Amino acid sequence: MNIFLLCPMADNQSGLYIHDTLVEMGHKVAFLDWRKFTMEKGIKSMNEEVIDAVKQLKPDLTIVIKGLGIAADTIKRMKEVHKHKILGWIFDVTLGNYPLYPSELDGWTDNARVKPYIEMFKELDIFYTIDEYAVEPLKKEGINAKYLAQACFEIANKKQIINSVQKKKYGADVVFIGSVGGIHDNRNELLARIASEGYHFKIYGDVLYPKDTEPDWVKNHHTGYGVQNDMFATVVNSSKIIIGMDGWPEHDKAWSLRLYKVLCAGGFYLNTHTKKIDEVFKLGEHLDTYKTEDDMIKKIDYYLSDDVKREAIGEAGRKEVLDKHQEFHRFEQIFKDIGKVAWVKTP
Repeated sequence: MNIFLLCPMADNQSGLYIHDTLVEMGHKVAFLDWRKFTMEKGIKSMNEEVIDAVKQLKPDLTIVIKGLGIAADTIKRMKEVHKHKILGWIFDVTLGNYPLYPSELDGWTDNARVKPYIEMFKELDIFYTIDEYAVEPLKKEGINAKYLAQACFEIANKKQIINSVQKKKYGADVVFIGSVGGIHDNRNELLARIASEGYHFKIYGDVLYPKDTEPDWVKNHHTGYGVQNDMFATVVNSSKIIIGMDGWPEHDKAWSLRLYKVLCAGGFYLNTHTKKIDEVFKLGEHLDTYKTEDDMIKKIDYYLSDDVKREAIGEAGRKEVLDKHQEFHRFEQIFKDIGKVAWVKTP
């Protein structure tokens, strides 16, 4: 198929992996980094550029990734200038930083930040969400919503053989990869508790505290930088336990992409007990979870004491995601949903 991919590319992560997966499946793919274009020329110019691209490319399919900057009217015009299917897929459980909590469903679409997105989703042929809980509320608004989890891209997060120099530089008994502070203040107590227990503990990621206001646990354990792509797997394979802290554990199956990346690299992942995680992965076999702060510490201690079990779980988790949770698995589902052949060339 001739596919137009509207997706952020500058972070060298999800967009690039999706592009390369579709090319590997045999499709012709053109892309526009709508986020970068918006930052450089403005949101109005970006929406006009999208229309012009559709006129020129005449795609069989457009896929909008993280496309909250694209207007409902733009989706309508895309179909007017060239009749084709347009799908959307957003990797978050929020709309305009507005979380879909169970207690907030009454009148949630009246929120000013949500309305533009709802109108855009209505124009899509299918809207995919990583939050299974959101599917029914979205359907009630006239949106053809489906659940579709994120996935790993093996080439980018492949298991590595680590030497002693790498292990000393990047590794630790316990590692957290992700942002701290700011909108992620919900992680503070858990991270501070880990720091207080005296583990060899490292944090990789953005620090969102104002300068010189970071708490001591950040100053003492943050490495000073984040990691992505090959370096992500280097850190995972150099370390014993990777801690996950999902922001919305009450949402069905709405865990972070980090889960798939860590498992793909063969790391041991100890994650928040996000709702329905045990329907997708076997706890204590593919990964494990914690429900409370004390439970987290108890399990850190347990798994640090048993290298054989911890490493076996890491390897089993790796096999599980490679068998069922790669990017091409998700696109096999997407192409099935629209009645098209997924693999143009033999996988």
